[in-house]
Amino acid sequence: MLIQRIATSLILAPLFIWAIFKMDGDAFAQLLLVFIAMGAWEFSVLIKLQNIVARLVLTISVVVVAVFISQNALLVPWVLYVSVGWWMVNLYWILVYPHKTNLWFKPIPVRLASSFLLLVPMWIALITLHQQHGAEWFLLLILIIWGADSGAYFTGKAFGKRKLSPKVSPGKSIEGVIGGIGFALVVMLLFLQYQNIAANQYIGYLLLTVLVSSVSVLGDLFESLFKRVSNIKDSGQLLPGHGGVLDRIDSLTAAAPFFLLGLNLL
Repeated sequence: MLIQRIATSLILAPLFIWAIFKMDGDAFAQLLLVFIAMGAWEFSVLIKLQNIVARLVLTISVVVVAVFISQNALLVPWVLYVSVGWWMVNLYWILVYPHKTNLWFKPIPVRLASSFLLLVPMWIALITLHQQHGAEWFLLLILIIWGADSGAYFTGKAFGKRKLSPKVSPGKSIEGVIGGIGFALVVMLLFLQYQNIAANQYIGYLLLTVLVSSVSVLGDLFESLFKRVSNIKDSGQLLPGHGGVLDRIDSLTAAAPFFLLGLNLL
């Protein structure tokens, strides 16, 4: 499994970095939209849509809504603000799990709404980040998430004792999260030096890094909630060693809106 994971990363990572820097804004947005569609298809399984027609309708609907919002500039900031509020509600569901499950999973309208709120704001945030701030800042977000995820894994393996959320994701530890934040801060510090940003501006960017790397864990845990309730290990099998597309972008679903909004405030 580890060999598969590394091999898949070695193949896909250079291709994705090339796309970030070489594809124009519209083409790159369409590429990301493909991943959104695959994520919606996988999420339809997690919310127990068994009819293939219903799954297809949901996937197409997520794509259509995402494109519609992207074409209406006035809607973009509101979608991001709603996303932030929605993630705060999700934090509550995670903290009280397995209680209150009937409120966020049992009603089919809530499950369907989660599909849109999970994926649409992320896509809007990512394409806006790429188009308005540039490829380097887009890559920075990816590296922050990667640093937080990798740092949490290795730190948790070495020092993890206190479980973060044992009922949702038993493998995650508080020590791992702290280690992940540390790795993410190193990424940001290196980037700030590369960008020649004045040292007196560092504090804002470092605080943003702490927030984004913390929120990325929330995205991971939220997907784990649905996996728990649906009794599914991976969202898919498309990426050898990694599971499905949703398994790879779950951290970004939460982190991207927070990163863009925070970056715009700095």
